[in-house]
Order: sequence, then C-alpha cells, then structure tokens
Amino acid sequence: MSIRIRPQPATSPTWPAADDHLPHPDWCARGHACGLGEHRAQPVTIRVPGRGVVVLTRVLPADGSQHAEIRTRISLAPGDAGARTHLMRIVTEFDAALRRMVRPQRRTP
Repeated sequence: MSIRIRPQPATSPTWPAADDHLPHPDWCARGHACGLGEHRAQPVTIRVPGRGVVVLTRVLPADGSQHAEIRTRISLAPGDAGARTHLMRIVTEFDAALRRMVRPQRRTP
C-alpha cells in the first residue's frame, strides 16, 4: 500500500503565496515544488553502474537561503560483516567529504 500526503502551500512574510506569479530563478526546473514554497533545479545524477548513484539538486527554500540536497544509493558488500565494514567506510568518507565541502574556500590573490 502506498500513501501520498500532499503538503499545504507554504507562505511566509518573505515568500509569496502559491497563486502569486513571480519570476522563477533561471535554474528552476519549474516543478510542483514552486507552489510549495521552494524552487528546485533539475537534478544532476552521477552513476557508477551496478555500484551506486548520487543525485544532487539545488534548492531555494522560502527563507531565501540556498542548499544542495544530495541523495545517495550505494550497493553494500555482501554478508552482514562485509556490509557493516562497508557502511563504516562510507560514513568515514562522507564525514571527510562534508567537512571539506562546508569549509570556507580560500581566496586566491
């Protein structure tokens, strides 16, 4: 059984109601989320066939901040012990990658 819950349109003092027609950012994919208080870009998908997928989407929520939403699916090593070891490596690698990505970039002269 599948249940779909449709959220109510988001409104805030800094974001128009769903029926206001303001311009979309040039990168907006103009999907259903535009009327729900956020704009989303067309997702970028990176695949390693049979091993994993990463999907990255640029998002502009109602508060005006921007973020990248990153979803990942990775095939785990076979067996419980192998899968646990693999999961620990994935967590370690994501922790290191996240710390590198959120660190302020160095300015070049």
